[in-house]
Parts: sequence; C-alpha cells; structure tokens
Amino acid sequence: MRYTLPVSLLLTGLAAAQGSDTCSTPQTITGAGPHAFDTIGATTDGQPDLLCDFFGNADIFDDVWFEWTAQDSGDHIVSLCGSTGDTKAAVYTDGCAGLIIACNDDACGLISEVIFSAVAGQTYDIRVGNFAGGGASFGSFTVIPDLPAQNPSNGHFYRVVTANLSWIDARTEAETTLFQGTPGHLVTIADQAELDWILNNLTPQRPWIGLFHNTNSPNYSEPGGGWEWVTGEPATFLNWFPGEPNNISASGGPEDYAEMFGNGQWNDAELNHSFTTQYIIEWESGTIGTTYCTSNPNSTGATSSLSAAGSAAVASNDLTLTAADLPPSSFGFFLASQTQGSVANPGGSEGILCLGGAIGRFVGPGQIKNSGANGEFDLALDLTALPSPTGFVVALPGETWNFQAWHRDSVGGVAVSNFTDGLSTTLQ
Repeated sequence: MRYTLPVSLLLTGLAAAQGSDTCSTPQTITGAGPHAFDTIGATTDGQPDLLCDFFGNADIFDDVWFEWTAQDSGDHIVSLCGSTGDTKAAVYTDGCAGLIIACNDDACGLISEVIFSAVAGQTYDIRVGNFAGGGASFGSFTVIPDLPAQNPSNGHFYRVVTANLSWIDARTEAETTLFQGTPGHLVTIADQAELDWILNNLTPQRPWIGLFHNTNSPNYSEPGGGWEWVTGEPATFLNWFPGEPNNISASGGPEDYAEMFGNGQWNDAELNHSFTTQYIIEWESGTIGTTYCTSNPNSTGATSSLSAAGSAAVASNDLTLTAADLPPSSFGFFLASQTQGSVANPGGSEGILCLGGAIGRFVGPGQIKNSGANGEFDLALDLTALPSPTGFVVALPGETWNFQAWHRDSVGGVAVSNFTDGLSTTLQ
C-alpha cells in the first residue's frame, strides 16, 4: 500500500538540502521528509551493481547521496513519486562502499520507489540519480513505513505481496510474517463488503487467496465441493468467475487452490501457477505493541500485565489499553511517555516504573479506574489528547509511545502501590 503523510508533516518536513555529490560525505536527513533532491550538475560517484540491472544497465548516473537513520524496524519505502525526470534509486548499508540492499528504476512512470527492510538505529545511505541518458532529475522523496492497510469495518490489516510462489509457499510466507507481533494468513473473504474494500484499497492483480480444495473433506467433490478457508471459518461467500471452478488445468494437474483476478472474481488453479504473481496477507485484530520491563508480583502473587487492542492507526483513533491480573477492587490509572525507563520502587512502590522522560497521567474525568472483582480495568485512549506534564499532545504516525498502569496494592494489610509491565506501541 502507499502510506499518505499528513499535510502538516509534508509542509513542515521539507528539507533544503539537494543531496551530496560525494558518496563518502552524504547529506544527513532525518524522519519521513519530504527531502529535496536535485541531480543537475551532479557526477556519477557510485558503482554499478547487479541489483540495479534494469534494461541492461546496472549503474545509477549523476547521483546524489543521503544518510538516513531508521527510527523503527520493518519495511520502509523510499518514494520519489511526483518528482521530475527519469530516476533510479538505491539503498546501501555501511556507506557507499557497503552492501546495496534494494534498487529500483521505474515504479510510478519513470520515477523510482525503493522498498527495503530497516532495523531501528541502523544508518542507511540513499543514492538518487538518473537512468542512463535520462538527463537531470529533481524533486523530493519520502522515507516512510510500508504499513498494511486496515479495514475499519473489521479492524483487520491487509497487504499485497508481489512474489511468484506456489500456493503452499505463499501460505507459509503469510503465516510467518508478523505485524504488531501477530502472524498473518492468506486472506479470507467473508462477504462482498470485505471484497469491495480489498479492491478499493489494495492493488491486487492476480494474487493467491486463502481458499483451497480440501480433498479429505466429507463434502469434497469435483469441482465445487469441499472448498475451505485456511483459518477454518466457513466458506459461505464465494465469488467464482463464470465457469469456475472447473478443475481444468493446462498442465494436467489438479486445480485445488484459489487465486483472484484483478476484478475480484476467483479461479481454481494448480499448486504452481506461473500466472499467479501475488498473494494477500491478512492479520486479525489482536494485541498491539510489545511488552517490556517485567513487573513485580502483586499481593495476589500474579504479575500485573498491560495490553492494547483496536488499531495503532492515528487516523482511526481506536486504541484501548487493558490492565489485567490486578488485585481485586484496586484503584489505578494509566501512564504514558515517549521514553522508556526502569526505576525500582519509586516513592516506596512495590513495583518498577517502566517509563522515563516526560510522563503523562490519565487522571481526567472517568480515567481513574477500579479493577473490580475481575482484577482488570481498561481505557479507550484519545490519540488527539495524550497527557504530558505540560498539557495534552497530539500523537503522530511514526511515533512510539510507551504505556504503563499504576495501581493500589497491599502488603500485610498495609496500603502500597504497584505497576504493570510496560507496553511499547509504534503508531501508524
């Protein structure tokens, strides 16, 4: 999917630099951008690489160089789309003499868009230049997370992956691909509304979907009986192309796996189908974020825990925190900071404060909670008004926020306090 930056970020993030003509002294840039570039008058400083071999040419001409440090781990897109010229771009580790990890020539017309996997804290060199004989190019580029799209109707996340794999290999790749700590699966489509959303928000051309012909099913028959979803949910909605499934394969093999055409209709295909060049991953709604900073046991003997559900997308404003395994009928509230910490027994508490820096407290009307008989309380956050010591702040995509819950506890009948573990969430 293409991630759209907020207009405010686009207006405030424009860099004045045009890039360094020398790869050994790249222009330092930070954040998403956009970052201006201009290859007019630049010379060719880098070397050819087979990863950049497009149309028989492996070099990038009249290049300029930038140095960028990742704030988050995961796939990122360097997008020059909207710029002028016939561009070519690449990403390197360990400077211009290091390893080239991604390269692209034409993604949006003659303009480039590079997708690469980043590791938080690691520095990358971005090389922007021209295709052979392409003349000068100029404009700006962004470096943004390649995030799955979220369907607001069911809260699930989706991504189209371009790869010519067998259906089984695509299923394996989907089920081993994590997002927000949750493994995915080949997409399952419950109704026309979900299919319409996929067609309107993704770019499927001919992907595998998670529908297969279970030849061991008691309902199995050729060609239409026994089709099942990989998740086990009932296949009550089917959208076959007219005349499909027909189990007629040009290769002579059985057609037991479903692909989707670009118009949304389905076809049964053999396991290795050369025309199926994509697959769609779906991630169910679930816990969001990563826990850190283990909590100390409370008076029940359990360690209080924190989780989040809903959506990490700022635009959705649908993120709920839940503190669990608390002492029953204990009061508490949530804390937030963009800085992690680890302070044992702050103010005489029995727990560990997992936050540092500017810590905000959710203590407004209705935000001080009681764990009740189940030892649990939750709070739906307003991401446009997160508390800080100096007032409320608006959360932005790409920011990482850390949360924790403070709660009352007791030791030997004496009132004390304790904390849950910490939860770190990168917003989208």
